[in-house]
Amino acid sequence: MSITVGFPGQIMPPATRAIEMAQRAEANGFDSVWWPDHLMGWHPDSVWNEDFTPLAAVQDNPHMYFEPLTMMGAAGAATERIRVGTCVTEVMRRHPAMLAQHIVTVDHLSQGRAILGLGSGERLNVEPYGMDWRKPVGRLSEGLEVMRLLWKSDKPVDFHGDFFQLEDAIMGLPTYQGEDPDIWLASHGPRMLALAGREADGWLPTYMAPEDYAAKLGVIREHAERADRDPMAIVPSMLAYTMVAPDEETLDRLCEHPLVRLLCVLFPAEAYAKVGATPPFEGGSGFHSFIPTRVSREEAERVLSHIPGSMARNSCLRGTAEQIADQLRTFGEAGMRDVILWNITAFADPDLAGYSFREMKRVKQLLAADADVATPA
Repeated sequence: MSITVGFPGQIMPPATRAIEMAQRAEANGFDSVWWPDHLMGWHPDSVWNEDFTPLAAVQDNPHMYFEPLTMMGAAGAATERIRVGTCVTEVMRRHPAMLAQHIVTVDHLSQGRAILGLGSGERLNVEPYGMDWRKPVGRLSEGLEVMRLLWKSDKPVDFHGDFFQLEDAIMGLPTYQGEDPDIWLASHGPRMLALAGREADGWLPTYMAPEDYAAKLGVIREHAERADRDPMAIVPSMLAYTMVAPDEETLDRLCEHPLVRLLCVLFPAEAYAKVGATPPFEGGSGFHSFIPTRVSREEAERVLSHIPGSMARNSCLRGTAEQIADQLRTFGEAGMRDVILWNITAFADPDLAGYSFREMKRVKQLLAADADVATPA
């Protein structure tokens, strides 16, 4: 069993340090480095104060994000081996023609190491900025068609869809060495899983139980076979919040922290049901119901009342490096071949930040040792 491991890219200034971190991740043996695509963070301004977190003393607001494709290009040009990706963007804020050109540019800068992570999007990054939030899955499916059409055509093309219209459109920039950039889809529901099977080079969901992961991966592979694609060529990955702690008492304390629990707001209704809780919104998911800049302190506390610490614990990789590696081996048995360790330890305890990143390095080393044992000399 071999699992490649991704590392989170630095999302805020200084930019020079973000590049240095990508170079260090490469030197430490990580396989990829990733940036989220957010205009707005998940934490409300109303709780971004020192009552909730000491991070507020050193970070002015919870919405501080570099533009990811720019950082991917810069990091790709400054490294030699590590892959660069976004987890994830969408085609509501980014017209697919512009996104097609942008990711090909990044692929040239990184010499073929770019991964375009795509999803259906989150309302908080779209609707407050005056952009259309309707039918995100249909828009994504159509956007994929537009991008691939432009990549394969060396002459002007037309496209007439429900969301995008092209007339005599062309993208003259060639793909790197004639290969389309890899596209990994953040799929969870039936329509998105089917789309991943038909179109994606990789699958990039957020954390779920290993048995659920295996079942959804089976759906993707079934749809790949129906589309006459090699189902085993689709890379099964996962973006996993990671909570690093030296013992169970510390882990319990970290999972109870309000900033950590608020990160669970994006999970669907079934995640609440598994811990005997009720979701704070109709329909369950904060993807569609949560706009942090509109959330008062009172509303944030109401939402938190629905999210027990056990939900945070059940929604992330957790513990020591050895425990996290064991958890990932279980996912490997479920079919996973790649993981992005999104370290959230510092939200609960900034003093553990350095320790947590050292432990993430050890996770990578433990999994690399597994791969060495599995590969005959």
